[in-house]
Amino acid sequence: MKAPAAALAAAVCLAAGCESLRPVPEYDGRNLYLGYCASCHGPAGAGDGPVAPSMAFSVPDLQTLEQRQGRFPRRWLEEVIDGRTLRAVHGTQDMPVWGWEFSRVESSDRLVAARVDALVDYLESIQITD
Repeated sequence: MKAPAAALAAAVCLAAGCESLRPVPEYDGRNLYLGYCASCHGPAGAGDGPVAPSMAFSVPDLQTLEQRQGRFPRRWLEEVIDGRTLRAVHGTQDMPVWGWEFSRVESSDRLVAARVDALVDYLESIQITD
């Protein structure tokens, strides 16, 4: 009796969209950064990636976000990287809206947010503090 009940519960959950009950994979922020961000921002985040010289604007040094803001701007940075709601501060059209890009490979906004969170955690770890 237990197996059919569990199967029924799982089916109901899937039909109802119980994505929130599934564990979120642990993404490696450094690998995400190197794969998506380093070409412009550089391998260390200094704004000196191989694509940076061809940009019409100066690519920001991501190692000094905390110094420039007085604290690490986590919430703002999450919104900037995701880009779907804060396009005005996301930079020019040269910077991809990573929220849309990640949603192409993820099954839910929750998993997109997990990728963004991993990136922000990594960026926080590379801050230069005096």
